[in-house]
Amino acid sequence: MPAFSLSSRTFSRLAAGLGSLMLVGLLSGCEDTDTTHTFAPACPKFDVPGQVADRITYDGKGLDAAHRLISTHILAVRGDCRTGPRDDHKRPMTRVRLSLNLQLERGPASNHDTVTVPYFVAILQDGNIVDKKIFTETIKLPPTVSTSQTSTPLRFIDIPTGNNPQISPYAMEIGLQLNHAELDYNRAHLRSAQFHEHVQ
Repeated sequence: MPAFSLSSRTFSRLAAGLGSLMLVGLLSGCEDTDTTHTFAPACPKFDVPGQVADRITYDGKGLDAAHRLISTHILAVRGDCRTGPRDDHKRPMTRVRLSLNLQLERGPASNHDTVTVPYFVAILQDGNIVDKKIFTETIKLPPTVSTSQTSTPLRFIDIPTGNNPQISPYAMEIGLQLNHAELDYNRAHLRSAQFHEHVQ
């Protein structure tokens, strides 16, 4: 990720520990273009709720360690914000560029060389979710190690800048996309992760 400059602002949200929503069309995953101006608009505040920072899958024969397939943990969310292209109504937009740093742990029951990781980015305004985008990445697992780290490809998400470009009117929540059973398991078994945000 690029460091802070006049044309971009960076953020990084790190996990200190390892521990569904339905909406409509404000988010867009899109290609990057050179739309920077003198000063970048403010980034939205970011959060990774502890209950969706981890995803543990099993082989369906039990929930003990012997039946564990893959454990996926969000370690960090990194990215920056810059001036985006105006929307169809000529409103100024903020382009958020983000990537997840993941830790993957192969369990005793796993015999696959890839893992599919679904994750979401939700947009909130005044505490309410106004849109959500789900991404899916297929990640190759190193054959000779049980634990590895990787980063997802950079994603581009455009959100309205609002009336004051120095204060974003939106917030973002990012997490692994879990089914009901996985979410219930996390609530019952995993301690909440604690995250620290750093925005320049």
